[in-house]
Amino acid sequence: MTQPDPLSPYYYHHNFQNLMDLVCERDWDLLTHKERHWLTTFQQLSFKAQCLLVRLLMRRHDWFLAGSLHYDELGETLPLLDTLAEHQFISLTHTAPAEVVFKLLTKTQLMAAFPDTGLAKSAPKSQWQQAIEALYGNTLDSPYELVVCHQPDILPVLNLLYFGNSRQDLSQFVVAELGIQHFEPYPIRQADRLFEHRSQINDWLHLSALNEIVWQARKNKQPKEVLALAPCLPAPFDWAPLERKRQRLVNRIAREFERQDDLSTALSLYQTTTQPPSQERRARILIKQGDIKAAATIIATMLQAPHDEEELDVAYRLAKQKPVRALGSLVPSARAKPATLPTETLALPLNQRVENEVADYYRQQGWEVWFSENSLLNALFGLFFWDVLFLPVRGAFLNPFQRGPRDLHSDDFVAKRQTLIDQRLAEIDRARDWVAQHYQQKHGITNEWVNWSVIEWPLLEAALVMLTDTQLRACFQRILFDRRHNRRGHPDLFMCRGASYQWVEVKGPGDTLQPHQTRWLQFFQQHEIPAKVTYVTPDE
Repeated sequence: MTQPDPLSPYYYHHNFQNLMDLVCERDWDLLTHKERHWLTTFQQLSFKAQCLLVRLLMRRHDWFLAGSLHYDELGETLPLLDTLAEHQFISLTHTAPAEVVFKLLTKTQLMAAFPDTGLAKSAPKSQWQQAIEALYGNTLDSPYELVVCHQPDILPVLNLLYFGNSRQDLSQFVVAELGIQHFEPYPIRQADRLFEHRSQINDWLHLSALNEIVWQARKNKQPKEVLALAPCLPAPFDWAPLERKRQRLVNRIAREFERQDDLSTALSLYQTTTQPPSQERRARILIKQGDIKAAATIIATMLQAPHDEEELDVAYRLAKQKPVRALGSLVPSARAKPATLPTETLALPLNQRVENEVADYYRQQGWEVWFSENSLLNALFGLFFWDVLFLPVRGAFLNPFQRGPRDLHSDDFVAKRQTLIDQRLAEIDRARDWVAQHYQQKHGITNEWVNWSVIEWPLLEAALVMLTDTQLRACFQRILFDRRHNRRGHPDLFMCRGASYQWVEVKGPGDTLQPHQTRWLQFFQQHEIPAKVTYVTPDE
């Protein structure tokens, strides 16, 4: 895999070539005959014709105005368009659906192309469009040459095979940042690829298309468009990654039925999923419907085997509701009320960011202070488990430019690495050695847990000296339990003075603790890790 010149005007071609090379080498058997033919023919094009085709594929639509395709690095594009048309990558035409013509042409161009509408030049473009369609129909011939790109769906397939999701594409391609980013070297092997059957790719793209409809409908405030998707939902999949994706989509559609007060349909949809927040929503609907016993059974399950920290928090809140509390035999007693969190109030001038004011205050008291919100514990975790995180597990690493494993937030992330995780935690007394080794060997290499711009060795060493092995293990186990939510909510400041240390969460005027912050502070209390909340008021 070669690295592009970050200043090259042809960076996008290099990115596409890297993507195409990897997919062809690893996933050739998953491509259709049509896709293989496209890729083989693409390689036979001239360099600039390839560049123009990639440019077209990166656009968000399939039709273009030939005369508007100008790219400085390519020079004259009309001969390149002729080449692409000759190889049947595109067609050049003057005929197109009216809606396409209206989108591509300006009002001035429409007036020149269709002068016989009888409208005044001052009429808005929308009126010109209506008049043109009434006069000429919904298929138009114009004097402007148009380009239609064939097989535009090749790029979503290549992107999915390369990135392992339908969100990223060439416009976000990380190779463009290679001049400033360095990535962990790990093997990219066919044996570790995500997809094994073509049907998995087709099903994934279908679910992504349905998700896009939901997103656009919510954005445009068209709930009926979301509700109409319920009959289109596929049956459950045997393959876990696809099933998780399907269940997330089901939850989104069910939530819209719930918002529209169709609780029975929402409940029936939620019952087909296990992904959060399906259990919470089922319990809330059942409470609203008066079926407290069924709701309590679900809440009890959430308390006994929560999917993540947020689900556990919600379960406790639901268990406190009066009608649920009355069924104590079904719902375990709510957790004991936590001890009051240590707090203090400081009056400070607030001439700068409130965290900096508090840090300066503590420095004047002799503390060495670091601003480490969500960085210190995450970096310790990422460095301690570095080789575990980058273990070549099937489906975890699909391209050479990942910040971490693709399956980080999947339900079976820990299970797939359980033996190595247990072995490493058993060596918690060597935490300093593991962290120091990876800090020295991996410094500057991209890892989504390690913010190199914030983390410095004195901070890491101070934390490793102050935290006991038991406390450090507990912190790592908490992050492992819920990697998505427990990487956030860590206190703002970490500080040491002599043999003492503490974490401090800073709250300025009007600011309050968020649930994920409260959970960490309560966890610190439980494990005798010094931490407190500092509320700041303006010093008038």
